[in-house]
Amino acid sequence: MAETDKKLVVILGATGAQGYPTAKYLLQNSSDLFRVRAVTRDRTKPVAQDLAALGAEVVEANFDHEGSLAAALDGAHAVFAITNFWDKADYDLEVTQGKLVNKLASHLPHLESYIFSSLPDGRKSADGKFQNILPYNAKAAIREDLYTYPALASITTELFVAFYYQNWLKYQIVFGPIKNGNGTFVLSMPYPSTTRFPSASADDVGVVVDSLLRSGKKYHGKTVTLVAEMLSQADTLESWANHLGIKAVFEQASSQDHQKRMAASMPEHLAIAVTELSSNLFYGEKTFGDDANLVDAREIIPANFKLKSWEEYVKEEGWSSIL
Repeated sequence: MAETDKKLVVILGATGAQGYPTAKYLLQNSSDLFRVRAVTRDRTKPVAQDLAALGAEVVEANFDHEGSLAAALDGAHAVFAITNFWDKADYDLEVTQGKLVNKLASHLPHLESYIFSSLPDGRKSADGKFQNILPYNAKAAIREDLYTYPALASITTELFVAFYYQNWLKYQIVFGPIKNGNGTFVLSMPYPSTTRFPSASADDVGVVVDSLLRSGKKYHGKTVTLVAEMLSQADTLESWANHLGIKAVFEQASSQDHQKRMAASMPEHLAIAVTELSSNLFYGEKTFGDDANLVDAREIIPANFKLKSWEEYVKEEGWSSIL
C-alpha cells in the first residue's frame, strides 16, 4: 500500500505512558495499514527520537496553543486523544485542554475514529461518596463536552485503562511502598490488604488501540476497559518483595491519616483528591459502572496476545531508584 493511501493516526501525548506504547505498537505491527503522527511538546526527547526511528512523523504541539495543535491534527483519519491531569495537577487546565482537542477534532473532515482515553466519573462511584477525585472529574467534564459535538460523539470510543502497574514508581509517594527508617518498605493505603482492584500495564494500551482501529465502526459508542489482573494488595506486595528479596508490609491507614501524610508533600486540595482516589480503589471493578456499553479489551485484542501480568512487570522493571 502506498504511504499516502494509509490512514493517518494522530497520537497525542505520544511520549507519555499511554501514547508511547501505542505509537510504538502501531509502528511495529500495523505500519502496512496506518501512518503514525506522534505529537509531543519536545521532539528531542529520546522516546520521541525512538518513534521517529521506527517511522513516525514526530511533530511538536502544545495543548495550550490552538494553532500548533490544529496543525498536529490536520488530516487525521483517527485520533487517540490523551490529556494528562498529572502534568500540572490542574483540573481547570486539563479540562480546557481536553475541550480544545474536542473542538478541533470535531472539525476534521476525514476523521473516522476518535479514541478518548478516559476515566469513570468518580462522583458517581460508591453512591456519591467521593466528589473530589480531580483526575476523574476532569475526564468527566471533557466527556460531557465531547457529547456536545454529536458527529464526533458518534465515532468515539472511550478507553478506561485500569490502575497502572507503573504507578508504583511514577507516583511512589501516592501509590507505592515507602522505605522506613528500619529499611522495611511500607505500603500505607486507606483500604485493607485484601482489596482487589483492576490493574494493567500501560504498555498494553497499544494493542487495544490497534485492535479498535482495525475494527472500524464496531466499537463506536462503546467504552473499552483494559484490565489484566485483579490481585489483592497483599499478594501484589508479597510478590514484589519476594522478587527483590526485601521486607515489605502493608499498613491500613484511616482516610484522615492518609490525607495528612499526602498533605505533607502536596497542596491540600491534591491531598484530598489522591486520598479519595485511593479510597475509591476499594470498590474495584464497580468503579467502571454498570454501563451495558462496557467492553472488556480481552474480547477485542488478538487471541494469542497475553496481557502483561504484575509478576512479569516486576521482573522487567528497574527498581533501583526506590531501593
